[in-house]
Order: sequence, then structure tokens, then C-alpha cells
Amino acid sequence: MNFIKYIFSNIKHILSEIFTFIFYLSWEYIVVCFLALLIITIASQENQFYVVKDSNQNDYCNLTDVTYVARLQDTAEHGSIVEVVEYITFDVHAASPNNPFKELWRELPEEVVDGLRTTYDVKSVTQILDDGEEIVYTETPKMYWEDYDYTPSTTMYWHHSDGSGSYPDNDESLLIYIPWTYRDELTFRITYTINGAVLKYNDCAELYLSMYSGSDVNKLKSYKAQILIPDELMPSTYYVYTYGTSNINLPYHQSNTAYPGYSTFSINLDKSQLVFNSTNEYIEFSLLAYGNDKHIFAKYATPNDYTDDNALAECIEENTYYSNINLYYLLLKLAIFIIAIFISYTLIKKTKKEFEDLKPYKPAIEYEYFRDIPSDLDPVFAAKLVFMKLPFQRANSIENGCAAALLSLVRKKYISIVDCEPQSPTSTSSSNSTPEQEIRIEASSTWLTSSSISSSQELVYKTVNVNTGEILEPLTISEKLYYDLILTYASGKNSITLRSLRSHIRTGYSYIASFIRNMEILPPIDCGVNQGYFQSADYDKIQQAQKKSETHSVVTGFALLIIVNLFLCLTPLSLCYGAFIILGLAFFWRGYYKASNINDTFLFTEYGVNEQAKWFGLYNFLNSNTLISEKDIDDITLWEKYLVYATAFGLSDKVIHALKINITRFSDNVGVLLKQNSFIRSSSYRAISRSFRRSANHATSSSRRFGSSFGGGRGGGGGGGGH
Repeated sequence: MNFIKYIFSNIKHILSEIFTFIFYLSWEYIVVCFLALLIITIASQENQFYVVKDSNQNDYCNLTDVTYVARLQDTAEHGSIVEVVEYITFDVHAASPNNPFKELWRELPEEVVDGLRTTYDVKSVTQILDDGEEIVYTETPKMYWEDYDYTPSTTMYWHHSDGSGSYPDNDESLLIYIPWTYRDELTFRITYTINGAVLKYNDCAELYLSMYSGSDVNKLKSYKAQILIPDELMPSTYYVYTYGTSNINLPYHQSNTAYPGYSTFSINLDKSQLVFNSTNEYIEFSLLAYGNDKHIFAKYATPNDYTDDNALAECIEENTYYSNINLYYLLLKLAIFIIAIFISYTLIKKTKKEFEDLKPYKPAIEYEYFRDIPSDLDPVFAAKLVFMKLPFQRANSIENGCAAALLSLVRKKYISIVDCEPQSPTSTSSSNSTPEQEIRIEASSTWLTSSSISSSQELVYKTVNVNTGEILEPLTISEKLYYDLILTYASGKNSITLRSLRSHIRTGYSYIASFIRNMEILPPIDCGVNQGYFQSADYDKIQQAQKKSETHSVVTGFALLIIVNLFLCLTPLSLCYGAFIILGLAFFWRGYYKASNINDTFLFTEYGVNEQAKWFGLYNFLNSNTLISEKDIDDITLWEKYLVYATAFGLSDKVIHALKINITRFSDNVGVLLKQNSFIRSSSYRAISRSFRRSANHATSSSRRFGSSFGGGRGGGGGGGGH
């Protein structure tokens, strides 16, 4: 009851988790799982049987009612045989009167037990009309198979096929060629004898009747059987076994008065009891005699491979197994179901414990909006912190990170971007060319004495602006990498045009590949590890191990949910009450849980998780419309930092739009970066950022094509722009 109350009280949260899980899966996974579950559902249904010549699904000829009377005989003249009189009813339904039914089939169960094969001798076939009139059919030695065989003159015949003719399944069958019928119910009385139904051993004898088997039993509505054993052939000590259908027990009734002079064993099954699956499509009867008169009905039985051997114990064991097989499988399915639930519960509990052991700190405050800049953090690493909470929104991270690093270099006055005259004309229209833009290197490293900066007696290595002498802010790791890139391609000069830099980026695949790799690897190490955001230096190792475990869980879940269930549908275990569906979903949940937490709190220290919450709050603030109407921010430096980090987050357009509205309040006191507002909106700025992604893609494809690995370059950078 408490569990049900919990479900209803948390229904919104549960539905949210389900939809999040579905969203996490790709559409290919969803389609594959849907189709596979559909196949499982179809495979688990009862087999449908249609005796048809046409493949139209609206055509069927179902065997619906059977009355079966068998009488045991044991004579020197005929041996041990069973005479059978059987009434069978077919429900015939043709989809069209232009394609009527012309034949009916009654499969005769074949068994080979201990080397003795069951055979049949069909005596007669008679149709019973509704008014009681009887029509005797004639035996024909010919099997009608081709369409041209079916003519009005070939009706009212029957043919007994022993499986050695042209019948493709090689099964023993009785074929009845009927007057062409469209829709009707037809009843027949057939008589035949069964040879090989009596098995004689040294210490026992068995009457074994496979009365019905095969998929045609699935449409039965009623089944009545009576096995008659003459009193003079009835043993005094015996076991009786009946088995078949999907029920646990196949009931029977024994009577000495139903037929005077006979011991009668009756089986009377209605529609509710006639339930089958692919592994028990049969109705069978066995009487096992032992003791002093063990051979009373088997004096003239045909010898088998073990007639001279003692077989009583083995026969009891085998008959007991088959008579209780449904109970065995029921208990086995229940056991598997309980074990699957236990394993699923343990798996879920263990998965949560694994993450608890990784110390998943939670932030002290979850910020909806954070208006300040939490710290002078590397913009590339700041974006990484944000997108750890947004695993589905990482597009163009290379472009955004490089663009943010370039803007930060301008803001910190290491470089400036100015217009310059175009180079020598390259075409007749070049006289109308707009001025080019170039990057000018403004920083220089120098030794500052203690009197310049503090009362300390130590000399300090700092970077200053060559024009103003101002001591510049130190660079973060991604800014150092970008600054190194500019210095490398400037080749000792104090400037380089954007066009020239863009050309170097597009063609310098090896160097750019190393540069981009360093941009991805070094910020998490320099900031995440060295500045105390991550719990350990091998944070990537933990992450990769969890991703590997996530993949294994999803693959295992898929195998259990789809492959194992499809296989089980071909066995008596069926779906095991959904045991492997539950277990498969538990593994899927494990994979989802790991995926949704893989880049989250377990990586961080307590300090790191609190800082991540602030940066995510800043992302929400910059991504909202609140910034446009923000009137309380008068610090131009803060606006410039907004622009740098918004660029790393992929939100630069929103900040630029807000600046257009608010920048008039700053009069002429505009920061270095915002003075170059036209450059930020220029195609050159966007083009140089896109160049990194194109060069990286080309480097990756070249590496795959030629099997080489790019490396080298000066991607590691130096300290504080000291070049």
C-alpha cells in the first residue's frame, strides 16, 4: 500500500524520468526496441493454424470438435493393436466463393519409441450430414496435389498418406477430398487401427497413445476421448498418465460401468482447458502395467529395442516428468521471475551505491540566475562546466572556445585588432576593396623591480602593454594557447592580418590539430585538477570507466530484453512472466543513470560543485531575456567579461543585442573590447572561428585516411604571454 501511495504521490517525477530516458535514447534505439517488443508479443501468442490451399489470411479450416473412442485388442491374428472410431468437425471459411476449399487434412501423430514406429491403417471415412444422413467416401490411391487434380469427379474420396509419397512434410496424414465448399461445418466419422501403440518390456508393458499432436489442435473447442480396455486385458497393478495442453493437469475419469465388459478412461476437455503453446501441442495417454500380470495386454506386442530389458523405473520417471512438465516449468518460471526481481533490485541499489562511493557533492545553492562573474576562470573550462549539465548541447565547442579566447586576448590588451590598408591589388576591382583587419601584438614581457609593484625585495616577471606600460592580467591556459598560435604565425613580427592567420589555420593541419587537442585536454587539467575543481588527477580515467560500464549495461539490457526473450518464446519458459523484461529494463536504467550522472557531481570537489552551480546560473542569466532589460550593470568591464563567456557558451548574439540597448549609457567610457564592436559582428571574426573546426575536421579525416597521428607544434604554450 505504501508503494502504491508513493507511485501516485510521485507520478509527475516518475513520468518526467521516463520521458527523459526516452529522450536520452536515440530514435534508432526506440524503433529497434519497439519492433523487437512487437515481435516478442507476436511470438508469445498461441500459434494459429489454417488448413488452406490459399495464403489469404481470411481463409481457414479449423478442426473444432473431436470425439475419440479407442479400443485395445491383443490377439494372435492381429497382434496388439488399438481400434479407433473418431468423429471430427471442421469449420470451413473461404474468403471468396471463387476459391472454395476442396480438401481437409487430419494429421496422424507419428512416434518412434525405443525403435518401434507407430503406424496407421485407415479403414473408412464417412461424412455425417446435419440430418443424420451418412455419405461413405471412397479410398483413392492417388494423392491430389496440383490444381488440375481438383475436379467434381475427384470429390468424396479419401487418401491415406504414409509420408513416403509427394506430401512435402513427410508426415502421415489422412486427406479428405470434399465437395467444393465456401462456408460450412463438416463432420466426419473415421475409423482406423494403430499399430505400435503397445510397448512390451521385461518388467512392464505400456499402452501409449498419442491421440492428437501438431498445430491443428490450437483451434479445438471441445475434445472428448474414451480409451476402452477389455476386462480380460486389464492389469491389476498399473499407473495412468495423461499429458498435453498448457494446463498443469490433464484430468481423466476411470469407470467400469460406462461400457459393460470394459475399463473406460475418459478425457473431457472444453475450450478453457484446450490451451496450447508451441512446446506442448499434443494430447497423450499412457497406461503402464507392472506386477504379476504386467504383460496381460501385450502378449502379442511387436518387439522393440528393449523388450528383454527392465524399463519400469525409467518409464515411471519419463511419464512422471511429462505429466508434470507444465508444473515444472511453472515453478521454474516463478523462480526465474523472483531471481530477476532480486537481481534488478540489487543492480539498482549497487549502481546508486557506486555513485555514493564517488562522493557526489551537491551544491549549497542552486542558482537560477547568477549575475556576477564567479571568477577569472578559463572560458573554455567554464563552458565545459556548464555543458556538463547540458550533455545534449555541445555543438561548435571548438569555434566558441577559440572565439572566446581571441576576445579575451583583446580585452586583456595582449592584442588589438585594427583596420589596415589592403595588400597590393590582385584584380582590377581591388581599388574598391574595403580595408583589411590585422592583429597587432601589444604585450611584452619584462622584469619589474620590487619598487614598481610592492615592498617585497624579489624581482617579479610580468607582462606589460608596450604602448601604455600597464601590467596586464595573466592569461588562462586556453588564452595562452591562442596567443602562442598568433605569435607562431606572426613569425617574429608585431602583427598579422586576419586573412593571413585564417589561411595558416586552414592549411596548417598538423599544428592546428595539436592546438585543438590541447584546447580540449589542457583546460580541465590546468583548471579542473590544479585549481581544485576535480576530486583527483585521473578524473578522465574515472569518467572513461563509467562510460565503458554504461555501454556494457545498455548492450546487456538490449540482449536480455530482445535476444533472450525471443529465444525463450521458442521454449516452454515463454516470457517467464516478464522476468527478463524487468532485468533488461534494470540494465537499461543502469546505463541511463550512469549516462545522466557521468559528467556531473561525482567528478567534483565540494568547491568545484559550488562553482559549477554559479557558472550554470550565469549561463541561464546570459541565455535569458533578463540581460536585455538589465539597467543595474554599469561596470563596462563586467559587460566585456559577459561577452567573452557568452561567446564560449555560444550566446554571444544575445549579449551583443543587449549591448546595443545598454551601451549608450556608457558614453565615451567604453572598454577596449567594446570599442571593436564592429569587428565582433564582422564576417572576418566569424570566419576565423569557423576555420578551426574545418581544419580539425580535415585533420581528423586525413588521420583516418592515411593512418597517421598529428602531433608536435607549440600547443603547450608558455607562461603569461612571455614571448
